[in-house]
Amino acid sequence: MVFLALYHLLLLGPLHGLLHSLWGIVLLVALLSVLVTAFSRLMFRAIARLQRHVGDLSRVAATRSAQLRALNEANLALSQERLVSSVLQRVVDLSRELVQARYAALSVVDEDGQFKTFLTSGIDQETRQAIGALPSGKGLLGLMLQRAEPLRLSNMASHPASVGVPPGHPPMTTFLGVPIRYKGQVVGSLFLAERVDGALFTESDEEVVQLFANQAAVAIQNARLDEQIQVLAVETERTRLSREMHDGLAQVLAYVNTKAQAVEAFLTQGNIPEAEAQVRELSQAARQVYKDIREGILALRTQIGPERNLKEVLEEYVSEYQIQLGRPVEVRWELHPGDMDLSPLQEVQIVRIVQEALTNVRKHADASHVVVSFMARDTDLEIEVRDDGKGFNPLAVRRGEWPHLGLQTMQERAEAIGGGFDIDSAPGRGTLVRVRVPRAVQRRVGGGVS
Repeated sequence: MVFLALYHLLLLGPLHGLLHSLWGIVLLVALLSVLVTAFSRLMFRAIARLQRHVGDLSRVAATRSAQLRALNEANLALSQERLVSSVLQRVVDLSRELVQARYAALSVVDEDGQFKTFLTSGIDQETRQAIGALPSGKGLLGLMLQRAEPLRLSNMASHPASVGVPPGHPPMTTFLGVPIRYKGQVVGSLFLAERVDGALFTESDEEVVQLFANQAAVAIQNARLDEQIQVLAVETERTRLSREMHDGLAQVLAYVNTKAQAVEAFLTQGNIPEAEAQVRELSQAARQVYKDIREGILALRTQIGPERNLKEVLEEYVSEYQIQLGRPVEVRWELHPGDMDLSPLQEVQIVRIVQEALTNVRKHADASHVVVSFMARDTDLEIEVRDDGKGFNPLAVRRGEWPHLGLQTMQERAEAIGGGFDIDSAPGRGTLVRVRVPRAVQRRVGGGVS
């Protein structure tokens, strides 16, 4: 536009004669070249600025996409993983990777405010051992348990709460700490140190870490709820087993008393053969009671806890069962880890049903081979206990006729957790006990995180 304006002035002004001379044409071309060059530079600079802006937007979009993927991964771990330590380790690893920090750590405190768990990321095992004992909750780590807001520092050593680092600890200068809170209560803290690029932690970094702190809060609360439910279920079962053992011993003692009186009466009458027969029956009963007590003690010792899943508990029980009671048992797991999505009460009852079924095998089946199978069936978990023993006619068994069989107990346990129970047996062809339990996602905490 400037060139056209000048050209128009030349045409109308007193210097229009220059347009018809050689020098005038040269001057016009030079002016055009200068203006075109200036215009081109302005345009390319504008294009470069737009490209940089688009690049910045692309990097931001890539970062946000990575954050969303990481948060989704944390959510999946939260919903699928039963061990809280695995979930929290994934949270601390992902937060360190996204913020691009060299080091990260996550602490969990108990109800008394003492460190219960301390997980790290970016520190190898050798360095961890060189550091020595875990933190005791002093310094900046203790401060994060008292704060309601995150804390960013450019120099950790300059903060009044800093108490230094132990020998062998890697050097750390920059710091970003976020308290882990659930419904206003501090349950732990998540903190990072030393960005890889040497820069300070930003407000954007703080937002990302806060999101992961929220995930950790949900995982910690779920673990506490699971632990409470587990303890309640275990205590209920422990009481029930103790009562069953007490009732069984009472029956045995009554039996022993009756037999002892019979032996005394036969001896008084001089009927030695009958007295000897009664003593043999008494001895056989004593051996049976010994086995029952050992089996009952093994059942009481077999407990599911927050850090022990159903598979670990059952495999341990079966191993000890074979050693103590001399019955070979094969355990088959025909499912994936995600197929065993059970509540704590369901897990406890499944363990007891399997124990009761194996007890029946020992007492009644005279089997040489026993198989315990776990299989996924649509929305149910199916458990089978199969033996190749002598079997029996289930229709001929009345509730009061064969009390030690435990069929009624197993059925009541299965129904108590919303499951089904059936048995398939016949004389001479073994016995199959089958239980179907609905697989339901455990009640998880959602929302309410601050």
